[in-house]
Amino acid sequence: MTKLLLCLAVERWPKVDRARWSAAKEPAGFLEGDKPASHWSAGRKGIVEAAYGRWLSFLDRNQALEPSSTPGDRATEDHLREFVAELQDRMAPMSVAMTTGALLRMLVVLEPNHDWMLLAQVYKQLKRTATPSRDKLSRMVPATDLLTLGVRLMDTWADVRPQQVYKATQFRDGLMIALLICCPMRLRNLTEIVIGRHLIFDGRAYRLEFTAAETKTGRPYVAAVPHELTPYVDDYLHLHRPSLQSIGMADDGSVGGRLWLGYLGKPLTNGGIERQIVQRTKEAFGRSICPHLFRDLRGDRAGRLRARGDRHSARPARPRRPADHEETLHPGGRDAGPCEIPGGDRRPASRGDIQGQHRDIRCLRRG
Repeated sequence: MTKLLLCLAVERWPKVDRARWSAAKEPAGFLEGDKPASHWSAGRKGIVEAAYGRWLSFLDRNQALEPSSTPGDRATEDHLREFVAELQDRMAPMSVAMTTGALLRMLVVLEPNHDWMLLAQVYKQLKRTATPSRDKLSRMVPATDLLTLGVRLMDTWADVRPQQVYKATQFRDGLMIALLICCPMRLRNLTEIVIGRHLIFDGRAYRLEFTAAETKTGRPYVAAVPHELTPYVDDYLHLHRPSLQSIGMADDGSVGGRLWLGYLGKPLTNGGIERQIVQRTKEAFGRSICPHLFRDLRGDRAGRLRARGDRHSARPARPRRPADHEETLHPGGRDAGPCEIPGGDRRPASRGDIQGQHRDIRCLRRG
C-alpha cells in the first residue's frame, strides 16, 4: 500500500516557488526595502512552509501541479475549495483555519501582486466559525487560583522534604506558574529564558524581552514582571537556582544562562516544564492545566470561551510604578543601566487586571 504524501518538502517544490521563497527570506541589502519574510521567526517560516507543502501535495495528487506555472495561476477557486474540503476531512476546524491562513500568508509573499481577496474571505470565515476540538472550558480555573498556587508553592518551600533538591524544585515550579499567569507567553519562550538576555533587571524590577526572531508571531515581546514578584525572582536566582546547579555539578562558569534548571542542574526542556506544571496543577485542582492553556485564561480569549457569562474583566489597568528595589546590580553582576524598552509589543497592560494581580500577591504574602 502506497503511503499518501500529504506535504511536499521545500526541496521538492517547483523551481519557481523555491526561488521566490528563498528570495523572500533573504535579508535586505544596502538601500533595499525589507523582504517579505526576512524578519519572520523560524517558527513562523516552518508553519507557512508546512501549509504550502500541503497545498502543493494536494495539487500534485490531483495532477494540477504544473512546474512552469506560477503560484497565482494554480490557486483557482475550484482548487482552493477542494483543498479546504480535504483539510476539513483530515483536521480539526481550528487547524483547518490556521493552515488556510498560513497558506494565504505564503501565497501573498510568493505572488504579492495577485488578488488574494477570495482566499482571505475563506480564511476569515473558517476562523470565525471554528470551534476548539478539545473542551478547554472544563479544564479552566480562575487565573487568580493559578497565581495563588504559584505563590503558595514558593511560600511553603521550606516545609517539604528535607533534601534541598525538593525545596528548590518546588520553589522553581511555583515561580514558573506565577510568572506564566502574570506574563503569558508560549512554552518555547518560557523554556528558553536566559538570565540577562530575556530576564532583565533594571535596578528596581524585572522585565521579560524577546526579539521578533525569537517569537512565533514574528513580533517583539516585552512584559513587565509585577514588582511584587521581585523578591521571589531574587530568591530563585540567588538561592534556589544555585542550589540546583550545585546538586547537578553543572556550573557553567557564569551567573547567566538558562533560567529554569532541573534536579540534575541541567536546563529544563519544553517537555520537562510542561510535565511539572501539569503535575502541580493536577495535584492542586484535580485536573491538569497545560502551559498552553494559561494564555487562554487571560484576556479576551477567556471571555470568549466563557460565553455563558462568566466573564473576566476586559479593562486593562495601568501598573503602578515599581518601588525602588534594594538590589542595585544585575543578576549577572553588572551595574544595571536605565530601563530602556525597545519598540514592539508592550504587553503588561494587555494581560488583564495587573493591579488585581498585585493585590493578590500582596494578600497571599501577608497570609
